[in-house]
Amino acid sequence: MLHLSLLTLPRSSPRWRFLQPYQVHQALWKGFGGKDGNAATERFLYRHNEGDKAHSVLVQSSMAPDWSYLNALDDGTTVQVRQFDPTGFTEGSHWRFLLRANPAVLRQGDPTSGRQGDGKPRLIPVGSDRRRMAERLGVELDQFPTREEQLIQWLRRKGGAGGFDLVDCIVGPNRDLVIRRNPRESPITLTTVEFDGILYISDTDRFATTLRGGIGRGKGFGLGLLSVMRA
Repeated sequence: MLHLSLLTLPRSSPRWRFLQPYQVHQALWKGFGGKDGNAATERFLYRHNEGDKAHSVLVQSSMAPDWSYLNALDDGTTVQVRQFDPTGFTEGSHWRFLLRANPAVLRQGDPTSGRQGDGKPRLIPVGSDRRRMAERLGVELDQFPTREEQLIQWLRRKGGAGGFDLVDCIVGPNRDLVIRRNPRESPITLTTVEFDGILYISDTDRFATTLRGGIGRGKGFGLGLLSVMRA
């Protein structure tokens, strides 16, 4: 079974008013036996949405969480928890999905890195280098896949390995997720994209594994959680 927790963290509380990505990460670890950012017992996935009045954090875990430290705050914080079976889906069934991910590919010595020819692998955001890639492949830019087409192809590849295929998909804009562990360190920046659409399940075992493990990189900072609901 998987556990889904919905945490509502009101901005009226000084604790949550200016909640940053790394603070979210730290706070959630405590619900799984972590302390001050130390490794928790098992990995969990989450997605953080910022509202005008409250932060909303959806957390998925195979381990039962302990949110007692949040319930004890008495500042308007609320917690809802339920369970679902990731193996309980039917092959061929259609589901609406939402995914916020870091679509990236590894390339050797990519010229977009500014250090062409050094042979080092680098993560390149999918769809970010259309003009240069078209030039390298000798293809006219208007014949090269658009950013949206490249991102959908990326998700289709993930789905092929992960037990699902896309029926319909809307691709959102690129957004930077800036993570600062402390003011003295350089920030980590991840390019994020939101996918929203309809999928159908082609392999229930692989799909269950995908739900448990998420999709793409940056899972420790709120990316990769695949949420599904009845289409």
